Amino acid sequence: MFVELGSSDELVSFINDNETCLVTFSATWCGPCKATKPKLKDEIAEKSTLNFGYVYEEDLDPDFFDVFVEIKAFPTYVIFKNGQEVQRVEGTDLDALQKMLDAHSS
Repeated sequence: MFVELGSSDELVSFINDNETCLVTFSATWCGPCKATKPKLKDEIAEKSTLNFGYVYEEDLDPDFFDVFVEIKAFPTYVIFKNGQEVQRVEGTDLDALQKMLDAHSS
């Protein structure tokens, strides 16, 4: 399942409602984010057992990145398990993303 999240509250709910999930932190102005989103949504998410959340930085509260996840690059892919970050991949390294997904999928 691939879900677009439109606010900080939706993001927190998504993380808390899924035992293990992937969240992609993106930006509307990010070229690499735009280029990889179709493959992420239509190929990678379709084959995964994890639920995928996708959120744009502009839809989150201004201090959310500093307090919650400390995002320093777009896109950043983060695996959450039981509400806690367990692993991340920064940038468009889809091979590293797939390895991370394989390690955390049931």
